[in-house]
Amino acid sequence: MANKIILSVYKEYLYYRNKLLCKINPKIAANIVYKKVKGRNINWENPQDLIEKIAWMELNTDTNLWTLCSDKYKVREFIKERGCEDTLVKLYGAWKDPYKIDFDKLPKQFVLKANNGCGTVMIVKDKNELDIEKTKKALKNWVKRPYGYSSAQLHYLKIEPYIIAEELLTQDNTLNKISPSSMVDYKVWCINGEPEAILMTFDRTKESLKLKLYSTEWEDISYHIVYGGHYPKIDNIHIPKPKCLESMLQFAKKLSAGFPEVRVDFYIVDNTPKFGELTFSTGFGYFTEEYYKYLGSKIDLTKVKRIK
Repeated sequence: MANKIILSVYKEYLYYRNKLLCKINPKIAANIVYKKVKGRNINWENPQDLIEKIAWMELNTDTNLWTLCSDKYKVREFIKERGCEDTLVKLYGAWKDPYKIDFDKLPKQFVLKANNGCGTVMIVKDKNELDIEKTKKALKNWVKRPYGYSSAQLHYLKIEPYIIAEELLTQDNTLNKISPSSMVDYKVWCINGEPEAILMTFDRTKESLKLKLYSTEWEDISYHIVYGGHYPKIDNIHIPKPKCLESMLQFAKKLSAGFPEVRVDFYIVDNTPKFGELTFSTGFGYFTEEYYKYLGSKIDLTKVKRIK
């Protein structure tokens, strides 16, 4: 109990510290996380690796479209406009106030998400076993606290918070054997509107997350991943090439067009790509230094419109 209280207090401290730093100078907040992982500060004058260039674009370009596309609710209109409506998961509802959710009208199984955060997901496999009041209280906490102060991901702060309920997806038995704890996530890294590689995340638990990296031709290039700690080494696992790989890559091209960099996430259900999210300021530390520099080298910041 004491450890939980200490952890809770520490998280509160980090939140308000990062909030203050973002108001004073967001570069400081971005540098803290980067230096913790990389051992050095971001090179703001001449950014080189992918993460440095993402941080530079966050603070020096118009990120209004990043905000729209990072909004797990409003991004649905963007998906439709790009001709990718077939990838959308069924939406049951969206609420500003979680206490107005009528759980009686929801199906037995569904997923609850905050539209503006990371990790704020609740999988409901049997509504009858759900503590409704406890759930509403948790959801209220999700929407009342803005996400984006950590690492100065400022585009998230402009998202109007909602709770959304979506269809609970299920994957085929082949993937269930590989990833019994979670859906397999196909994260398509796109640079300048072209898919570069596919990061696979699967078998997610509180203790670990398994990773594999494939080229767009489905060659295993996991040697670019830094394993260890939260990411255990898994040489003996191979994710089968999806039958819908080409259509998934085409959807990724459509959705990433016009962006210097974005990660387009999908799930696969019945050999059909299902949209997960668009991520512009991805977490980092799981690729080698060389691979981050390679990805960064493909982004020419002189071609990116800078604002004051």
